[in-house]
Amino acid sequence: MSLLDARDVSMRFGGVVALRNVNVKQEANETLGMIGPNGSGKTTFVNAMTGHLKSVQGEILFDGSPILGRRPFAIAGAGLARTYQAVRVFGQLTVHENVEAALVDAARPLDTASLAETAAWLNLDNRLDAPAGTLTLYEQRRLELLMRLVQRPKLLLLDEPVGGLSSHEVRAMIGLLSELKARCTIFIIEHTMKVIRELADRVVVLLAGEKIADGPPGDILADKRVIENYLGNVDA
Repeated sequence: MSLLDARDVSMRFGGVVALRNVNVKQEANETLGMIGPNGSGKTTFVNAMTGHLKSVQGEILFDGSPILGRRPFAIAGAGLARTYQAVRVFGQLTVHENVEAALVDAARPLDTASLAETAAWLNLDNRLDAPAGTLTLYEQRRLELLMRLVQRPKLLLLDEPVGGLSSHEVRAMIGLLSELKARCTIFIIEHTMKVIRELADRVVVLLAGEKIADGPPGDILADKRVIENYLGNVDA
């Protein structure tokens, strides 16, 4: 049984088809990448998975149970957590308070030992009392990881986790995510192909709301249709 099994997922906004019969499977401990041009349906697909959209057609099974139509907090409580393209932290709250808020969202108790270990791994252990708004963008992206990891997710969805970072920070984030693969299953959306090449075990490509390719990164990044429709306009 696949950890994630999305079948014929479709979504329409008025007369615009955002997703058309998209099928995606992901196994436990597999890092799945999803790529495609802006407007291809990537974030719409993730929003459908995580309960942020209504009127989605099809079926999505997570760990064997249907989740399509459930509320975001219920899906998070089931073990499916996500981050966003734009960092979402509470700037007026401390790092520790942001973590507590994330635990409430997923209905999880605070495990102080796990928090201490994960905060140290993310190099945030000396920033727990700092207001999140005073952190750099890279620190806030690490805080987002901390907020999701304390929820003990079975699957972590990362939506453009290196967006806005410098080349040095991108390299550092790739290192963190490489280690993260041993902690949980990852689904990653990213435009930076270096991230996809180094992290993904398999890649799904969306174009105009339809899946056009699915396979190992090497095959996908050499696929003529993918190159013509997407990679030719992307900084690899």
